[in-house]
Amino acid sequence: MLKRLALIFTFFLLCGSLQAQGYFCSRKGARLEYVRKYADSGKLRWRHVMTVTGVAADGTVTTTSDFLKANGKLMYSVVEKTDVDADGNVSLDMGNALASYISARTHIDAEGWGDPSVLPADIEPGDTLACVESWAKVGPLKYTVRIYSRQVLRRETVSVPAGTFDCLVVREMKDESGPGHNRLVMNDSWYCKDVGYVRHDTYDRDGKLETTEILYSIQ
Repeated sequence: MLKRLALIFTFFLLCGSLQAQGYFCSRKGARLEYVRKYADSGKLRWRHVMTVTGVAADGTVTTTSDFLKANGKLMYSVVEKTDVDADGNVSLDMGNALASYISARTHIDAEGWGDPSVLPADIEPGDTLACVESWAKVGPLKYTVRIYSRQVLRRETVSVPAGTFDCLVVREMKDESGPGHNRLVMNDSWYCKDVGYVRHDTYDRDGKLETTEILYSIQ
């Protein structure tokens, strides 16, 4: 009897030490390759290879994203830190992320700040996610990204070259503004536990599908 109780106690200790799965890949060394194509022509826009380079004890996941042309030539690389807490809730500092992308593309240091983008582990169809506002400055120039009307639409099983995944579909509006760049789009994203996004569709302001990005492989 005592032995059985000890085994049960050990089981619950181990279960308590395991981190809950969130809608993000937090396995160090994982490599996820995405392919984005234009919807009208099927022409490749880019290949996106995301590698999980570090996972800290506090749940901070460091990733490096390489964006490649059709010929395999590197366009730019972005390093991001995403927080995944013990309950599996995923949080990304959008201000720093925006500044990182601007710096990578312009080779000029940018400063960013704003709200975190949070994707809770327990979301269900019908839920509404918090709006996100972020800013970045490059010298005197200021860029703003606002993400709003964020709705969890449905559960859906989706098949892509990397496999078949059970997902939740999240729709959001994204308004980007700044000198020489003003864009309003609607995004639909398919998220899978312990993977992250599996598919990402972008529509223009008139509701026309512009691009589709899918998970091509995961290692």
